[in-house]
Amino acid sequence: MLSSLVIVLLVGVLIGCSGQAGGKPKVTVWYLWGGKEGEVVEQTIKRFNESQTKYQAVGLSVPDEQKIKVSIAGGKGPDITDSFASNVAQYAKEGIALPLDDLINRDKYDLSDFIPASLEQGKYEGKYYALPINVTVTGMFYNKKLLADAGFKEPPKTSKELLDVAIKTTKTNPDGTIDTLGFPDYPGNPFETLTYGFGGEFVSKDGKQAAFDSPASLEAMKLIYEYNKKFGVDNVKQIQATGKWLDPTDPFMSGKQAIRFDGPWLSTFMANNNIKLDYGLAPLPYLDGHPEFEGSGENASSIFYIAKNSKNVDGAWEFMKFLYSAPEMSKFTGGMGNIPARKSSMADPVFDKIADAKLFMKFAENKNIKSPPNISQMPDILKKVVKEEAEAVFNLKKTPEDGIKAMQQRTQDLLK
Repeated sequence: MLSSLVIVLLVGVLIGCSGQAGGKPKVTVWYLWGGKEGEVVEQTIKRFNESQTKYQAVGLSVPDEQKIKVSIAGGKGPDITDSFASNVAQYAKEGIALPLDDLINRDKYDLSDFIPASLEQGKYEGKYYALPINVTVTGMFYNKKLLADAGFKEPPKTSKELLDVAIKTTKTNPDGTIDTLGFPDYPGNPFETLTYGFGGEFVSKDGKQAAFDSPASLEAMKLIYEYNKKFGVDNVKQIQATGKWLDPTDPFMSGKQAIRFDGPWLSTFMANNNIKLDYGLAPLPYLDGHPEFEGSGENASSIFYIAKNSKNVDGAWEFMKFLYSAPEMSKFTGGMGNIPARKSSMADPVFDKIADAKLFMKFAENKNIKSPPNISQMPDILKKVVKEEAEAVFNLKKTPEDGIKAMQQRTQDLLK
């Protein structure tokens, strides 16, 4: 990750340059990715520059959304950049993102090939402010050996089975610390994943009502609370501090985690780094007694948007169209280990060679997958309300019932 000083210096260089690059109008592309993922973005930029002679795209890794947002607000940001669908409404309302409808209509840009639920995530108050580059759903990874050693022939299918498997696969040391984590508490608090997996959601589809007061949310909180109470919050936190996410020292990859909730990038990392682990992949467990919720989960997306004050809107739009063409989306998401947001891209043979890609596509197509509504309050709901209240229950400072009650009230206050 780039240091703040390096980012500032590089941003200064880009700002200080004229609007020309190699004699062509420049398109500045900032992106959150770094490392190998950043290289995938740069390869896309290179192909764009080679594909036409009108514009010159220039990329920069800026792995800090707040810096990007502040730079755009100050008139010194990029022409085009990426973010997450949960920010679309806020960026639209605050004048950070440019409405795309005029460009879409002008060029008769066909949106019919996009996954409908993902496409909707780029909308706010009837206008498009972003387009989805991927479909992000979560699956349940499980260590086959750890489950078999605990007497389980298959992964848990319900919330009740999940807690049972988690408890029986957890191994502790003589001093009570956890040697092997049974519950999906790594890499972080699984409340959001569990809630959506159990058929719940945080806010109603119309974005007007808080929806935490549901059996799904309460059961998610109860599982977290019960597991942490049994094995100790400090012991769970110690495991969370062990190893590094998406690294060979990651507890799941080192055989020290029985159940893991994660996305397709986990499969890709293990395949690309030759991690030899006998694992399985299944849908998230559903709420006990409610098989109608089987296959439930949350659909989220990474998005690209054009800055409202872009100095080269036409160039940014041309880059976006290039990136979102079916072949380029396949290369881009395939290189990231993600699932593309275009149906035709999903059919690309490249995904036949990407670990678990087809299975994640199957998860994404389930009728019980939900997309959160695009409302400007969503970042505060996620980063403040959910984060604070879920942490309080995680730390056993609040009961599950009190945590849910607080989430419901605080969220409803934000939605007024």
